[in-house]
Amino acid sequence: MPRSIWPGHTVAILMAAACMVLAATMAQARDAGPHIRAAVPDAAMVGSGRFTWFGFHVYDGALFAPAGKYQAPRPFALELTYARALKGADIARRSIDEIAKLNIGTEAEHAQWLPVLTNLFPDVRENDRLTGVARGESAEFFFNGKPVGAINDPKLSRAFFSIWLDERTSAPGFRKKLLGIEP
Repeated sequence: MPRSIWPGHTVAILMAAACMVLAATMAQARDAGPHIRAAVPDAAMVGSGRFTWFGFHVYDGALFAPAGKYQAPRPFALELTYARALKGADIARRSIDEIAKLNIGTEAEHAQWLPVLTNLFPDVRENDRLTGVARGESAEFFFNGKPVGAINDPKLSRAFFSIWLDERTSAPGFRKKLLGIEP
């Protein structure tokens, strides 16, 4: 019987491949943090994905809903883990730009909503997490698991989450990953 020139290498390669598959599976099955579990009954991840802009990794996102089944307006949470430092004011401005692209709200409403979002979003650094929890007509926000504020305007609350979850989003591939439609 022929013997392998490198007998231990085949086993090592197979073990490394198995570890990579296990790590990817564990990353996919991310657990909801205590702030999400407290706000979303029976919270489980619906889906997750990576958002890039012109090839730059901006953030990873995960959507959590009761029993892992997203059905607005039932409570759900969208958590973004940032890959780079961004100013809170820039996040707010970009959010309003995306809402405008979806044709949600008027220019006057956008002008009212911008300071609300600017006051809500802190500056972020790599690995910081911003979490929005939709509660029907309002939304609560967390920074690294700690509450930072809320949106009590039903139209702004829906508009904000539409940035990622509306079929007309500017990031349809990311939306599909969040909704678990596409791996």
